[in-house]
Amino acid sequence: MISSAIFFSLMSVLVRIAAEKYGISAWKTSEIRFVMGIVIILVLSIWMRDPLRFVNRPWLLSRGLFGGAAVCIYFYAITQIGIAKATIYTYTYPIWAGLLSPFLLKDQIRPGVWMAILAAFGGLYLIIVPSQGLGATSWLDLLALSGGILSGWAILSVKKLHETDTSRAILFSQCFFGLIIVVAPAQVEGYSFPPVSWLTLLAIGIVATIAQLQMTYAYKFINATEGSLLSMLNPVINVLLGMIFFHEPLTLRSILGCTIILISCTYAAMFQHATEDVRR
Repeated sequence: MISSAIFFSLMSVLVRIAAEKYGISAWKTSEIRFVMGIVIILVLSIWMRDPLRFVNRPWLLSRGLFGGAAVCIYFYAITQIGIAKATIYTYTYPIWAGLLSPFLLKDQIRPGVWMAILAAFGGLYLIIVPSQGLGATSWLDLLALSGGILSGWAILSVKKLHETDTSRAILFSQCFFGLIIVVAPAQVEGYSFPPVSWLTLLAIGIVATIAQLQMTYAYKFINATEGSLLSMLNPVINVLLGMIFFHEPLTLRSILGCTIILISCTYAAMFQHATEDVRR
């Protein structure tokens, strides 16, 4: 899961580069990301001699639609409000997944993990809400935040689907339905890009697929709350990358919020494993 967060951060940087340096829209980067995902999954299935099987179709539809829409919103937010803010807003999804998982998936969430959720929420508040108050939050901020809500539901779908479907089938559903969402608006831009732009687009697709497969596979072995909290390492990494490579501002509130999130992630992971060891 930690490795997945690192690859997702690399993907975010590449999306920002594609938009800022080569003028490629979020629709096009999303399209290539989904197409590359489908191709890689099909190649893996052929190589493994294990055809894709879609068992729990209602949850696959849920994962595909919500997850695909969340990716499109995330990519668009990166191009409009920057890699740091877009990631932080989108990665509120651990809060939604953590709060919903006991009701939808019957996860047993220990008090210590609930404390970590509350602490992480406080850290996110420091980053999301500007010092001027909620009134300074723009519609782009709210759009990125809606992507976090969609991602929270998609993560719960992933966890549920591991009871019946493979990681490849789960990821294929996201890429397939995500491609349906973006294919029409992406055609406006065409495909006449310089070779270096295509290399960036292909890199986005490959890195995103690796990260998604890692994350999806990891959810076979950890519950939704722990996995979501570990994924919150991604906004911490992206805040730093945004500051270093794109000169995005990093306020004292952001630093404090990132620190709280990092501590919450670490504590939740250690607490969850400790309780599982006691049960064993």
